[in-house]
Amino acid sequence: MKLSNFEIRRIFFDFFAKKDHQRVLSSPLIPAKDPSLLFTNAGMNQFKGVFLQEEKRKYRRAISIQKCMRVSGKHNDFDEVGKTDFHHTFFEMLGNFSFGDYFKEKAIAYAWELLTVNFHLPPERLWVTVFQDDDEAFRIWQEEIGVPSQKIHRLGEKDNFWQMGETGPCGPCSEIHYDRGPEFGPEEFFDGNRRFVEIWNLVFMQYNRDKSGSLQPLPAPSIDTGMGMERLTAILQGVASNYQTDLFLPIIECTAELAGVDRKDPAWQVDLHVVADHIRALTFLIADGIMPANDGRGYVLRRILRRAVKHGKSLNLQGSFLHRLSGQVSEVMKPFYPELEQNRDFISKVIAVEEDRFNRTLVNGLKIFDELLQETIAKKQPLLAGKDLFRLADTYGFPLDFARDLAMEKDIGIDFDAFQRELKSQKERSRVSLQKKRKEISVLKNISRWQSEFVGYEELQAEAQLQAIYVDGKATASISENEKGILVFDRTPFYAESGGQVGDSGCGKNNEAFFSVVDTKKAPSGAILHEVLVQKGSLQVNDRAWLEVDRARRQQIAIHHSATHMLHAALREVLGLHVKQSGSRVGPDKLRFDFTHFNALSGDELEKIEHAINDKIRENIPISRQTQSYEEAIGTGAIAIFEEKYGDTVRVVSMGNFSRELCGGTHLHSSGEIGILKITAESSISSGIRRIEALAGEAAYLHIQKNLVVLEQVLGHFSQKAEGVLAFLKSLQASAKENEKQLKKSKPAQEVDIDGLLKNTRLIDQVQVVIASLGCTDRQQLSELADEIKNRIRGIAVLYANNDGKSHIVVSVFKDLTEKFNANIIISKVAPMINGKGGGRSDFAQAGGEPIADPEGLKKKIDQVLTDHNEA
Repeated sequence: MKLSNFEIRRIFFDFFAKKDHQRVLSSPLIPAKDPSLLFTNAGMNQFKGVFLQEEKRKYRRAISIQKCMRVSGKHNDFDEVGKTDFHHTFFEMLGNFSFGDYFKEKAIAYAWELLTVNFHLPPERLWVTVFQDDDEAFRIWQEEIGVPSQKIHRLGEKDNFWQMGETGPCGPCSEIHYDRGPEFGPEEFFDGNRRFVEIWNLVFMQYNRDKSGSLQPLPAPSIDTGMGMERLTAILQGVASNYQTDLFLPIIECTAELAGVDRKDPAWQVDLHVVADHIRALTFLIADGIMPANDGRGYVLRRILRRAVKHGKSLNLQGSFLHRLSGQVSEVMKPFYPELEQNRDFISKVIAVEEDRFNRTLVNGLKIFDELLQETIAKKQPLLAGKDLFRLADTYGFPLDFARDLAMEKDIGIDFDAFQRELKSQKERSRVSLQKKRKEISVLKNISRWQSEFVGYEELQAEAQLQAIYVDGKATASISENEKGILVFDRTPFYAESGGQVGDSGCGKNNEAFFSVVDTKKAPSGAILHEVLVQKGSLQVNDRAWLEVDRARRQQIAIHHSATHMLHAALREVLGLHVKQSGSRVGPDKLRFDFTHFNALSGDELEKIEHAINDKIRENIPISRQTQSYEEAIGTGAIAIFEEKYGDTVRVVSMGNFSRELCGGTHLHSSGEIGILKITAESSISSGIRRIEALAGEAAYLHIQKNLVVLEQVLGHFSQKAEGVLAFLKSLQASAKENEKQLKKSKPAQEVDIDGLLKNTRLIDQVQVVIASLGCTDRQQLSELADEIKNRIRGIAVLYANNDGKSHIVVSVFKDLTEKFNANIIISKVAPMINGKGGGRSDFAQAGGEPIADPEGLKKKIDQVLTDHNEA
């Protein structure tokens, strides 16, 4: 009888539970506070701090089934997906871990027992590899387990020395391979033989590799193992490919049915496999809070979706289809990942919107591709330029293989080498940016190897001992009057910036010195870093000092933090449970909250949200803090924030039944202390991410009071009552518009030769651009002309003119170019040239300022702005 994937999970957990291993939930696909990783790519990621002894857990043995993504960097399976039976973007990794407890002998024994006794795999079908210098592992396999020496292979560092990234914990490893039988290849153990499939990797974590590449012994040797869920399931279910298991087959069958193809036909299998793999990745990424974007994780999500669409088109699937498959992923996986079902509708909507956007991109990209192709043919060139193809792919999202196939139909090739050079250049820019982030983290690590006890929940004053002083990033024994630096104390009431909450400020003193604390941050080690200015005297390491937090400021921060939790709860109540926090900023004067949602909030929705919060404020709900295990907190409905790193024990902040979140921040004792909340703004910050800005407490009261004063002034000026002023102003506005229309009729608009302007079109990185100075033209006509020119050239129009003693500039960008040329950003750089101000949208922006004395000089400056903007 074949085991289902859920029975396999149960056997795995039960086996290690009997070996005293603590079951740990999978961490999100977003690595917590680790800039060296784009995605969680191994089970050990969440235990990295434990391996380095920077973090302690209550247990020394653990097991998990970890969600993983491998689409970039050293561990990158993206290009193999669909071509092989066993590579995936998203996959699950079963793992057991020892943190300075057992080592090689037990790790090997446990693996062998689970596979041969509990999963009933024939011992004669298992082969083993060890690191070439690891005599101990070889001996254990041969003498204690009984594996014949001819089935134990010594391999080099490339194959049998594991590390998570360029730096970090690492060590020799031993892999267990399964022999699938002679129908898959010869009985020769070599790389590339499909007969042998790696199913389990046992990493003997002995070292830490630093940025210089040298290996330093870890304080306590540990064990990190990883076994691919998909491969193990294929072997235990007796099928030749992961795609034939119950993890993939329902998704593939659904896709084949939509496409009207036979899933068993080899002609369709690569496309079916890619779509099935990619829709799993998309579903889990979105469930973990990742949204489509132009960079970072969101860009990877977008690439995966576009690759899936491409293979869907190869299956003759027209229009949007992927969102219909995400529900099938939820059906398959929801018994183990209930969050997929909870967010089912939202996940489907995110995919549908992005899929529609890409289909439009393909249509628009095809027009530009045709222009490039015709230009290449006209010039009798054999290859499409690599730089143009890269721009088509990078700016418009038009896939290279689409371009290649279409070009081949016209007997034109592509300059793949030039394309790769452009791609390499882009990756180098990304690498430099990532290295900068890593360097910042490294500096922070070097700043402090200390630990600080935070006592600020209970008290805002404390006596402490000074452990370390840093001036200009370097350790020093003392700090003097008027010097700025960082102080590390053994204990402190100052809250360090984290979880979106700003750091505390205040002061410190002793008999010899007085210093102001301007900000507080946290080092990875747990040390709390006080950024100070010494105003009197001097301090030496080991001095004692009295620390005091600015009480009034802390109270205002607490007001806004508790209000933020209430806002999150109200958003989920009014809009739906798909709402997840995507970022926040909590300060003493305002709050900012980013969340997942597609549509702009209506006035009615904002009113309901604000009303719900203020109702709960008036109820004066007690705000409680409770310490629980992470699993218990999540199990009782507490909300965890992705990208935050949680330990085994977490702090839960609850407001009755209204709100319950994991949070380490500072809060009030009851909701009534907030006083009042006022939403001041709602906007979009990216696709599927909205932002609300709000004020609470005294800040909200002062804001309302200020607006009431202005309203009273308006009412008095127009001799109106509050209930009638809106209708009065609307009628005034309508009258002004009618007068403007009549004025235009009496003063014909200046005739403009658009065809003449188009003759001066120039190219900036293959984008057509018109920059022109017109005569005495008003802003409305400039806008209309710019839009017409932009649409005719499918590019960018920048027009400017003097009128009535002022100047006007408009920037209009064709909609498919806004990701690369943002009109609002461009106008922000151009407006100062006329001593003016401006703004607008990504596709249209305008500015007004002083009269333009040198139109041609301004034209050159604008041209340079566009050139620089493109290269940025």
